[in-house]
Order: sequence, then C-alpha cells, then structure tokens
Amino acid sequence: MLLNHRIVIDQPGGPEQLREEPVPVPQPHEALVRVRACGVAFGDIIYQRGALPGGPPSPLTPGYDLVGDVIAVGAAVTRVKPGDRVAALPVPGQGGYTTYICLPAAELIHLPTHLAPTEAVGAMLNYATAYRMLTRDARLRAGQRVLIHGAAGGVGTAVLQLARVLGLTAYGTASTGKQALVRAQGGIAIDYTTTDFVAEIAGLTGGAGVDAVLDGIGGPQLTRSYQCLNQTGTLVLFGVSSTLEGGGSPKRKMAASMLRFGLLKLRPNRKRVTMSFPSSKADLQALRTDAEAMLQLLAEGKIKPLITHVLPLSQAAEAHRLLTETRPVGKIVLEP
Repeated sequence: MLLNHRIVIDQPGGPEQLREEPVPVPQPHEALVRVRACGVAFGDIIYQRGALPGGPPSPLTPGYDLVGDVIAVGAAVTRVKPGDRVAALPVPGQGGYTTYICLPAAELIHLPTHLAPTEAVGAMLNYATAYRMLTRDARLRAGQRVLIHGAAGGVGTAVLQLARVLGLTAYGTASTGKQALVRAQGGIAIDYTTTDFVAEIAGLTGGAGVDAVLDGIGGPQLTRSYQCLNQTGTLVLFGVSSTLEGGGSPKRKMAASMLRFGLLKLRPNRKRVTMSFPSSKADLQALRTDAEAMLQLLAEGKIKPLITHVLPLSQAAEAHRLLTETRPVGKIVLEP
C-alpha cells in the first residue's frame, strides 16, 4: 500500500516525528499533490517551540512553501489536472513537510515544468516576503535606500536581489565571512561583528539615514534599527529570530520584543513602525499573488535563489539545527 510520510510535532518544544500514514484523499475542491520540494523557515521553528501566541495548535506539520505534482483532483476541480506541476503556500500548521498533501485547488500556482523544484521553492516564501516588505509595507520607490539585517540569509539575499530589480540601494548586515556574498548579491555590506551598524549607516548616508529597515531579529536590536531611519522612514519587523538565541523562555522574549515594538510605534514623529506577518485570508492571498510574480521573475532569469542545503524529509531535525545554529547562506530545502 502506498504510504504518506509526514513530519508531525505533537506539542510545543516536542521533537519532529516522521510518521507513516495512508495517503490523503482529496475533497471535491482539493487536489492531491506529491511534494517534490519544501522550504525550511525560521517560522517553522518558532511555531515548534510555541513562541508565537495564537500560532497553529498541536499537533502540527511545518512547512510554509512547497512545489509538487498534482496526482489526483476532487470531483469539482477544473483549474488543475493530474500531471500539472504546482507551487503552494499552505496554511501554517498544515504544511509541506510531507510526501503527499491535499490542498484547495484555487490556491495552487501553476509552475513552468522547466523550473527545478528546489530552485522554484527557493523563490516562493523568501522572495514573496521580501517583495511584500519592499513594496507593500515600506512602500519604497526606485532610488530609495533600505537596510536588511541578516543579509546573507534566505530573506536577506532575496531582498538584495529584488532591490537591484527595483532600483533600490540596499545595505546589508552580515558577519565577516559573508561580506563578499552580500556584495555579490548587489548589496553594500556592513560587518556587524566589527562595526556599529548604526554609525555605519550614518556615515554611508551622510547622516540622512535610510528609507526603510527590515528587521527579522527583534529584541533589543529593534531600537537600534529605528535609529537608522531617516525622518520619514519605515521600520518593518518581519521575524523574531532573537527568541531562539541563548537560554530563557521564547515566549518571554517574544513578549519583550512586542513591547519594544509597541513603544517605538508610539513615538511622536513621522517615522513608521509596522509588522509584516501575514495572517488574514486577504494577507495570505496577497502573499500568493506575490509568490506567483516571483516565480515569473525566476522564469525570466531576473532572480536566482541561493540553496544552501538539500536534505531528505527524514532529516527535518537536522535542517532545523542547521538553520538555528549555523545561520546558513540562502535557503534550506527538504525533499520528501
């Protein structure tokens, strides 16, 4: 009998368990997809550790983005057919760490067959997130300046490549060994291990500051990111990876970051402070629209995702360890 292999996390902080179970059967408006590649993200680990209030309930299956092939469709589906290659952004908690998954056919994105699944999944969540922050959240225009933290990571490299496409000047913080990579992706590199990035931005911009800072770290760094803005700049918080660092309770660290964020938002000036965490149906639909646009840029050769590791689904725990402990360049992908 054909079996589905799926990663399940039973409780916050629990281990990733690989389970065998029957292959799911699509409902009338669903398609059954054989997953070929699934992306790994910090959000997977934050959900696993129960750090985000209101996150998906346990048991959960991680995985924000996937690429696969349609195997079967429900009785009411006409939009896709068996044999189609598709991409998707599943609902959090019902994600792509699985061999087979049933998804609403209306949410599937058609994919050109010449795109490799690992490369295509690399252009999904990270690039859609980067594009949303640059265009929807920070509302940047050609000629403006942006600072991205963690510029050598998956979202960071996406921001640098898209900044070049959009005509923006991008500054990126990264460790000493990743400076050359940041420059190769079109960014102006800032070594946060040897310099004060606030002072560096002031010097590089003649004291004017940048039009936007994209911060996926949170914690005490939020205040320093805010200091890099010009008088009408926008600080975008899109992640809280600081909750995974060191000891202590991830929930308490998350609460401290949110408090700091709220206090910055209350400051009486023209600077904007906003979060970029898609949650509503409209947000998720906008994210899918942006992901489809990013796949088109990939097909045109205007972006090139950096894939740092490709691991089998059974090594999901190792993928999470690599992401949190080594902060790799680019994106980690699982292949069920």
